[in-house]
Amino acid sequence: MKKILVADDSKIISNIVERAFKDQYEVIVAFNGKEAIDIIKNNVDDSIIGCLLDLNMPEVDGFAVLDYFKENKLFRRIPVCIITGDVAKERVDRAFNYDIVDVLAKPFTFENVRSEVEKIVNLSSLN
Repeated sequence: MKKILVADDSKIISNIVERAFKDQYEVIVAFNGKEAIDIIKNNVDDSIIGCLLDLNMPEVDGFAVLDYFKENKLFRRIPVCIITGDVAKERVDRAFNYDIVDVLAKPFTFENVRSEVEKIVNLSSLN
């Protein structure tokens, strides 16, 4: 089964995504950026087809994860959508300096997250 990585320290967010996609994808959850990077490093079978990434996480933040994606040229293989409660213009602009798909502001609805996951899955299937 194809996998979606949710990197967010909020269990509420990961639960929403898991419920929204339980029949379509395996949802893997990382509660901080370090866990997310470790999961991506172990993605040897390329089963992770997309990532929903929070910018504000403990230990290692989302920008460090974005740096890891950039350094390892992963954006085409694993499209990323930012999910964040911090929609300050500077942070959103900084996020768009990376090759991300979109920014989804919290709180969001099932429909919002479904739409974003469809975008990243469609981009993933092109690669």
